[in-house]
Amino acid sequence: MVPRRCLIVDDDSSVRTYVKEVLERQQFQTIETEDGIQGLRMAEKLGDALDLIVSDLRMPGGDGLTFAWSVRESFPTLPIVIMSGNGESGQPKRPTISFEFLQKPFVPAALLTAIENAEHAMRMRAKASASG
Repeated sequence: MVPRRCLIVDDDSSVRTYVKEVLERQQFQTIETEDGIQGLRMAEKLGDALDLIVSDLRMPGGDGLTFAWSVRESFPTLPIVIMSGNGESGQPKRPTISFEFLQKPFVPAALLTAIENAEHAMRMRAKASASG
């Protein structure tokens, strides 16, 4: 079985390491970047070989939502989980764009649930696009 690839985008190396450890236990191959600009370059480089993105919301050098919206334009069904430690709640409203939000700190099970929810939402989006 080929491991799935996840891009982890966070300016905090301890968060990247934590997410990496959780995902590697789930047979993900992980790639890490420190900000949205680097993350976008890596997402464009990996293209369809990327299966998931887990990104921080607030980062220097390109915030997580701007990064996620940019990725969504090129990869409309790529699951994206946005993490936030700043007390933001809920998902900003923007038509046709959806992300799964996860409040920091979180336990591994919460991260895995967020990933499952994001993957499910994108499968539904792909199915709707194919039928309509």
